[in-house]
Amino acid sequence: MCLNKNICIITEEFRPSLKGGIATWSTELANYLHKKKYKVTVFVKKHGGIDKLYDTKRIPYKIKLIPGRDWAFFKKWYIMFSLFGYLKNNKKPIIISTNWELSQGLIIYKTFLKFSLVTILHGLEVTRLKSKKYKKRVKSFKKTLKYSDLIISVSNYTKAKAKSIINLNLEIHVIPNFVNMETFQPVDRKNFLNDYGLSNDDIILLSLSRLVRRKGHHIIIESLKDLTKNHSNIKYLIAGTGDKNYEKELREYVEKLNLQKNIYFLGYVNEQKKKIIYNMCDVFLMTSLPTDHEGNSEGFGITFLEANACGKPVIGTNVGGIPDVIKDGNNGFLIEPNNPKELQKAVEKIINDKKYYNYLSNNSIKHIKENFDINLIGKKFDLLIDRLYDSH
Repeated sequence: MCLNKNICIITEEFRPSLKGGIATWSTELANYLHKKKYKVTVFVKKHGGIDKLYDTKRIPYKIKLIPGRDWAFFKKWYIMFSLFGYLKNNKKPIIISTNWELSQGLIIYKTFLKFSLVTILHGLEVTRLKSKKYKKRVKSFKKTLKYSDLIISVSNYTKAKAKSIINLNLEIHVIPNFVNMETFQPVDRKNFLNDYGLSNDDIILLSLSRLVRRKGHHIIIESLKDLTKNHSNIKYLIAGTGDKNYEKELREYVEKLNLQKNIYFLGYVNEQKKKIIYNMCDVFLMTSLPTDHEGNSEGFGITFLEANACGKPVIGTNVGGIPDVIKDGNNGFLIEPNNPKELQKAVEKIINDKKYYNYLSNNSIKHIKENFDINLIGKKFDLLIDRLYDSH
């Protein structure tokens, strides 16, 4: 029993919200730790971090809303003022911070309050420190990691980038992202196809992510120009919202290629519908671009895990932390970025061979169960939490 162990997660994103991977990561970890009888408290950004209409009293652990609107400039101070009471009134709490910039607001207390600080490194918030725009934050990044009791990266890629930036002999553990296999699992897609104007004979491709250029939707659309010549029944579902200008560009490109009958823009998809569209698709795609000069990167890709857990083969690019997720030829394919021809070949290899498709599908579920299930990854957090309590 862990009733005497105080665990606090601080995050800018938490479910229910319109946000992406970190919201899912924070929520699933909080749920896991609560089930394990830890005393869980979550501090989350009030404005834009969680659905303001949601009754947080329905959540079986404490949710504390952090005020403030200008997080781009003042998140350090918001955290500093909001967490002081918690740190002062709880015995030996362990703070799991989903972003080093949130951790930064707590290091001032390390000199006179007893708590353990765990800083999580996801990707973009690290890789962008290589850019001119964010380079001035490197000093604060180094200081924050030095004062952290534990540093956890979600991928080997992000760990390597962090190491190259700090140039210090600090231990960084790699604990990958995870998926709840009770939530994401195979179901018969026939129950949902009519709601989306689709049929069981359609070959359904899916992308689910923020609509931003680094996710590479335009590469997939370009590949469909030739794919649909031999497979007129291909339907490509684009789920997610984001950059309005990029979305406009994508819609115009679809019209230019005369693919309106093959491509569906679904917009925002809530958590319940997310499970449905994973199960409707045959293949999940995300053709992310390499890290650019501004540090925009793909730290991991939780959506690959969710799709695999539903028994769907995945195709991703060999960039960022994606190779930590996809075993080429086992649960999907890794392809080079900016290569619609290679993408076309990978899709055809999956959809043209039913026996091979079933092999990939079965391996996908096994791959998640053996490497990324929340109950498996959660045990790694249990061990680290025990270690931190024993050391303080």
